[in-house]
Amino acid sequence: MCYNKLMELIKILELICALGAVASIYVYGNKAWYAPLIGLFCQIFWVSWSILGGFHSMFILSGAMILTHIRNLRTMGTIQKLKQKLLK
Repeated sequence: MCYNKLMELIKILELICALGAVASIYVYGNKAWYAPLIGLFCQIFWVSWSILGGFHSMFILSGAMILTHIRNLRTMGTIQKLKQKLLK
């Protein structure tokens, strides 16, 4: 019974990961300033899916994507835009 629930959770996480990746690609394609934030948020689900599913090699991809999103926080002006929004 526990195994079935775990497999169900993994399938749900897999769907969330796929939908999150599509959303991330969409906002990055539109060059939205908040794209790195969405990308970083989606990585929570990718890492969780990798852990629960035992897909350890996916940590390499997740690590690369996390670093890319962190870099894009600066290059896409996300940090500056957040400061402007928070100081209003």
